[in-house]
Amino acid sequence: MWIVYSVILHIVLLGSIFVIYFRSPVITGLQPQPALTLQAPAKRLVLFVTDGLRAESFFHNQCQHIPHLKQLILKVDNGLVGVSHTRVPTESRPGHIALIAGLYEDPSAVTRGWKENPIEFDTVFNRSSKTYAWGAHDVLHIFSRLTKADEKRLLFDSYSHELDFSGKEKTYELDQWVFQRVKKLLARKSQELQHEQKVIFFLHLLGLDTAGHVHKPGSELFIENLLYTQEGVTKMYELFENVFKDGQTAYVLTSDHGMTNAGSHGAGDKYETETPFFIWGAGVNAQPNKAKEQYQLNANTYHPLYRMEQAQMAPLMSALLGIATPMNNFGTLPSEFLNTSMEYKYQAAHNNALQLVEQYMGLLKQHQRGWLAAYMPKYASNITAKLEYIEKQATFKSFSKALEGSNELMQAALQGIDYYFGYYRWPLLMATTATFVGFLAHLLSLLLDTRMPKRPLQVSSGNRLLVLGLGLVVLSFCILQKLALVISFYLLVPVVVWYYFITSQKASLRLNLNVREVLLLLACAELLVYTFFERRAISMGFLLFSIYEKLHKEAYRNKAKFVLGLFTSIVLAIFPLLPPSVGYSNNALLYLGIFLTVLRSMLVKTAIGFRDKTVVFTALANACLCIYMHSQQYGIYLISQIISWAFLVYVMASVLIRPLEVSLKQRLEKMIFLLTSLYCLFCTSYEAVFILLLITELISLVELEKFAFNLGSKSSPAQLTLSFRYAFVMILYTFFSFFGTGNIASISSFDPNIIRCFLTTFSPFVIMILVIVKLIIPLLLIMSSIFALSPFAVSNEKNIFICLLMLCDVMGLNFLFLVKNQGSWLEIGSSISHFVIMQVTTVVLALFVYLSKYLLKIPKRNEN
Repeated sequence: MWIVYSVILHIVLLGSIFVIYFRSPVITGLQPQPALTLQAPAKRLVLFVTDGLRAESFFHNQCQHIPHLKQLILKVDNGLVGVSHTRVPTESRPGHIALIAGLYEDPSAVTRGWKENPIEFDTVFNRSSKTYAWGAHDVLHIFSRLTKADEKRLLFDSYSHELDFSGKEKTYELDQWVFQRVKKLLARKSQELQHEQKVIFFLHLLGLDTAGHVHKPGSELFIENLLYTQEGVTKMYELFENVFKDGQTAYVLTSDHGMTNAGSHGAGDKYETETPFFIWGAGVNAQPNKAKEQYQLNANTYHPLYRMEQAQMAPLMSALLGIATPMNNFGTLPSEFLNTSMEYKYQAAHNNALQLVEQYMGLLKQHQRGWLAAYMPKYASNITAKLEYIEKQATFKSFSKALEGSNELMQAALQGIDYYFGYYRWPLLMATTATFVGFLAHLLSLLLDTRMPKRPLQVSSGNRLLVLGLGLVVLSFCILQKLALVISFYLLVPVVVWYYFITSQKASLRLNLNVREVLLLLACAELLVYTFFERRAISMGFLLFSIYEKLHKEAYRNKAKFVLGLFTSIVLAIFPLLPPSVGYSNNALLYLGIFLTVLRSMLVKTAIGFRDKTVVFTALANACLCIYMHSQQYGIYLISQIISWAFLVYVMASVLIRPLEVSLKQRLEKMIFLLTSLYCLFCTSYEAVFILLLITELISLVELEKFAFNLGSKSSPAQLTLSFRYAFVMILYTFFSFFGTGNIASISSFDPNIIRCFLTTFSPFVIMILVIVKLIIPLLLIMSSIFALSPFAVSNEKNIFICLLMLCDVMGLNFLFLVKNQGSWLEIGSSISHFVIMQVTTVVLALFVYLSKYLLKIPKRNEN
């Protein structure tokens, strides 16, 4: 029962971080601001979003890959070029929402697979009189179903693309489809469109994102797509100018996110978070201020380089069209980018400020609903005074001072919004910390209970009353303050955990352990925490632990094995220093891994069946063919995909079926052979070599631990210390399997080459399943090797698992306090992801411990 309690609690703890930091930014019940009363500089706006284009590709070598846009930049006299900074996660949905709504992604959308909007939000499309959009269905779908009343104004034309990963199709055809549709619309409705105002034309260009994933940025085929797209954008500009000759069209070219050299995105790398922008046309100021940076166009031509936040694009586009700022926008208008009168700049900035104040007041009203609000801390707001000052300056036509006041009001409103969004952050953090500490105390009690005589421990009624009293106080506060149910839940969780610990405690918390070794293991756990921030640090931790284990075992007399084991450890420590395998391709290393997989099956003493060898060798030969065909961009044969899928099914069936006639050692070797062979099909470079060396090193370590324990003391402290050591081995090798190849990145940023043997078209659900299969194969092999080879692990399973949970929760506590609540969203997002990974790992390891035992179980009639 305690294991169920542990899993449920860690799932609850996983949710806590979302309540603390990831509350929905969408504030409901807001009133939209009116449109600007002054004449807008632009009647229409054309928005080009080149999906996946990073700033480096745009500015590379004096903008050599965008020759047509380069000439356009030199031609127009009111263009602004710069870098837009995105937030994590750097994915298409969050990027487009930031650009078009000025809103950073609603995390609750994850519960709907990022496909639906759990809470509807406002966008510049809703504020416009009409919006025409073309592009991929996945992106346009975000905005096309916001409100039914807007369906007649939102005219979207999308395609459901079948992304071909084989490289045999031209990725720029996706952009070609969009350009052709725009031409048809303008040819068909040019006269009708002449009289429309506040119109937006949105061109979503997916080709570069596809090319980056398939061919990688900087490759010839990516550059081919970039050359086509930038020429197409230039031709679209010329077409719009020919159709609309009134000079009242504004143009915005930008990207939703960037991309790494490996062709991945989703994280916070500079290449992923820096995107280019080029804004020109009606209402755009050519020289807003003196830029601190420059970019080079020609040998002697330098232009100013400007910077802005991605969410600022929404209020800027609104100002150019004279429409109201979207209700849920968090961006601030860069008014210096506008080429308008000072009065218009003031009116646009004030509209933006009032929209932010509306959101601030919405949060304030929610807070003031509680009966205790009058006695609680408040945001020191001077918003009312600022509003009065702005109105006074506007009355006296002092628009410059009114504009300055509006900019200050925007910042004050944003600070107030942040204050009330994080109002209960620290109480929730303290409550979560108390939950961790209470559960650690419970685990320690369980650990002692397994080694102590079974005698009841008198529980003080005072302790029970104290916990119940604190729970009653917290519950009363939640009710009186009318807190949200989810906040009240997490404030009360530690009360339940501590009460459970007090009532279930059966032993005093006195532990007799080898303190020196436990402190060493905790220090190694802290080093593992650091590996989340510096992947290469795990090399030092792994190498030190491996050498320590080999040197301090007096029973380890075989010098040849010692030297071989030390050499294997040193080689393994090199892998985290290499580029992450995600996005990195090296066919020579991949072929080496396949060769070593075959070679190992022939060298192991345990015989592997002829049928298994035949099936595996066929599948690996087919994998080599797929790798070659893909590298030459010939496409993958359908029969090759069928063979790969058949092999996947065969491996799963073979692992699950437990024949009666095989020994435990044979069972393990069969699992290693089949799973490492399957792993080869998902590899792109050195991963297959790494996993073989890792399992070999682990097997030698477990054999060493088993031999040393058999010769050593079997007292309770020694067994407890060894339990901690086994728990640490599980964590160390698990994280080493992640960070040793960089595979952990594939959860959010996968390389299409991973699934090239199975799929050539885009199928997100199937791809994610295959990526997860690749990630769990090393975990299954690690757990299976330990429980198959170590009698101690089998007989002390409960102790080891309790120690495992304790070490994981110590690391989890680290990440709880390392979560940043100030600074850039990149830092905040990264720190939260570390906590999430740690909590998920705890649950996953629990599942794999029992899965490994099930797969390795020998029927009783065959056991000796």
